[in-house]
Amino acid sequence: MSQQFLDEVRRHNLGHLLLALANDFEARVLQRYAQIGYADIRPVHGALLRNLEIGGTRLTALAHRAGMTHRAMAKIVADLQCRAYIERGEDPTDARATRITYAPRGLRLLRDSQTQIDRIYIDYASLVGTHSLARLEEGLKLAIARLGIQVVRGGLQALEDEAARSPDPSSEAHLHHNLGRYLAELARDYEVRCKDIMLKLGHESIRFDHLAVLSHLDVAGTDHSTLAERAGISMQAIGKQVRALQRLGYVANEVDPRDRRVRRVSFSPRGYHFITDLLTAFQQIEYDYLEMVGRRNYRSLKKQLETFAARLQLSIPVRRAKPG
Repeated sequence: MSQQFLDEVRRHNLGHLLLALANDFEARVLQRYAQIGYADIRPVHGALLRNLEIGGTRLTALAHRAGMTHRAMAKIVADLQCRAYIERGEDPTDARATRITYAPRGLRLLRDSQTQIDRIYIDYASLVGTHSLARLEEGLKLAIARLGIQVVRGGLQALEDEAARSPDPSSEAHLHHNLGRYLAELARDYEVRCKDIMLKLGHESIRFDHLAVLSHLDVAGTDHSTLAERAGISMQAIGKQVRALQRLGYVANEVDPRDRRVRRVSFSPRGYHFITDLLTAFQQIEYDYLEMVGRRNYRSLKKQLETFAARLQLSIPVRRAKPG
């Protein structure tokens, strides 16, 4: 396997493109939140906010929708409750269940979000053109429909539903755009399909955060500092992931013979096997998407995503946001 081949596969992989664009959209939203008084909203909070319905949602349902454990979602709930965005209480239909609802500050966040998202669209349109942006959104919407992805009516979608039921015809709480949600939903579908295939191929221990190492590791090996820079995370975080992957047998983590102060990470035989299986998974998902979305629609969508990512000068594979 040559480095050039691996780089090309990574750069043009649909999953990487979707994740990079979804993360860019989210980063822009968070930046604008900070400017209007919501600087305490962090990337991890999106797992709850985009899945929470106006009438409230059970904690177990939120965890399922976000694809995370009950315990992990409970930590996000506790954090957002402390920040006064949500409230929690007993489910009126089942006293054993916990039901999460928006607090007044959370509803204000939702209503303030639409203006900020409209401004992000203006920024995007200045780079790729209004027509191209609309085509991309329609292409994503079509793919989601053809793949049978159920878009959860949470977050701004829930606010839109509430506005549609409102007797006030002047209500402006409606969605003009869904690009961010479409990108996130399709990226998640790709991730789930990839994870399922890799599980069947015997890679049940790999977690999504391990890709911070595996997605940026060169065929000839890479030092910790370069990996951290490429992945956009700290040296401490890279070290933690490298050690986890070393225990699983996917990488070697050795002293660089050219500079004994540096540790160099390289694929083990099992790691090369993982990459080969991952490429198989990519091919299988592409075949499935071609069949379900339609060859012409799929290729048009992928070309639009590549053009959009290039105009935004995004790093593919994506640089992951530092926690915090």
